Amino acid sequence: MTARSVVTAAVLLALAPGLGLAATMGQFATDADLVAGDRASLYGGGRLLPPGLAPDRPAPYQFAFAAPVGDDLPGLPPEPAYDGPVDLAYGAYQRGAYEAAYEAALQQSARGDPRAETLIGELVERQLIAESRAGPALEWYRMAAESGEAFALNRYGMALLTSDEEADNEKGGVLVKQAAEAGDPLAQFNYGSLLIEQNPGKDGLKLALPWFEASAEADIADAQYALSQIYPALDDLPEEKKALWKFWLRRAADGDHDTAQLDLALALINGRGMPRDLEQGVDWLRRAALNGNPAAMSRLAYLYSQGIGVREDKETAATFYLSVRRLGLIEPDMEELVDGLDAETRTEAERRSRALAQRY
Repeated sequence: MTARSVVTAAVLLALAPGLGLAATMGQFATDADLVAGDRASLYGGGRLLPPGLAPDRPAPYQFAFAAPVGDDLPGLPPEPAYDGPVDLAYGAYQRGAYEAAYEAALQQSARGDPRAETLIGELVERQLIAESRAGPALEWYRMAAESGEAFALNRYGMALLTSDEEADNEKGGVLVKQAAEAGDPLAQFNYGSLLIEQNPGKDGLKLALPWFEASAEADIADAQYALSQIYPALDDLPEEKKALWKFWLRRAADGDHDTAQLDLALALINGRGMPRDLEQGVDWLRRAALNGNPAAMSRLAYLYSQGIGVREDKETAATFYLSVRRLGLIEPDMEELVDGLDAETRTEAERRSRALAQRY
């Protein structure tokens, strides 16, 4: 678990105990028997269907550009001239040329460039360049942090927060705060989470709120989800701000935050705080389940077993239940369903469950 994951889990547990089981993932299952629909659409997501069944409706919000047959497309406007600095290392990194990025960053770091030092740290941390060749990522982050580079301040600070040494923890908190004050959105989320950890109860939520708001505006899904939990919990907020919990929950869900997708699904299915919409709720539950959320898998398995909001499908129910059972969650009713399957259906459910597990 990364340092950031530790803090993310801490804020989730502070806001909604029990949700720490869910980890945000960013991939859908791609087994052809599991998913049909527009997988490229982050909004529409994939749709879990029984084998061989086509979707009963298209995925929402698909757009296409069309021009009359035979007409030429309009020309593109000329690109404005650029005479600013060119960062060869980051340019290579963005193109996926990691070897070239490392070599360029190494040259730039020799001239004391903190951005280059940060980039080398990230290349090593992501295992794109071997640590045996470049040295520890933490050392590169430390050097860049000494120059005040915000991303490196956050990464190095978060690493120190996982240390067993109290002095390291204290220094780590200071560095994360500096990164947050410098405008790094991940650091703003992390610092807000630290404030909650250090100040239990609603006082901590109030202290963290402006940091989460800044991070959420920068599209950090963890911060958006945190706002969806904090706004209803603070009684002295203006009503118009409290009502924004739904907006931020939807933003986090659109950003593939699986716990937000689960919460949105349950709100729609139960009509909690928004109009009841079983179909949309089940769609969001599928997305959360396909993103590896165990609570969503468990609930979706039950819906398929009973035919609630979906066609009854014992094989698909077993697919999701077997996936969540690997995590040690046993449900007697679902055990009975799996035991009652014929050998061929059970084998296929196990195959589909293994395919799903490979995606998270």
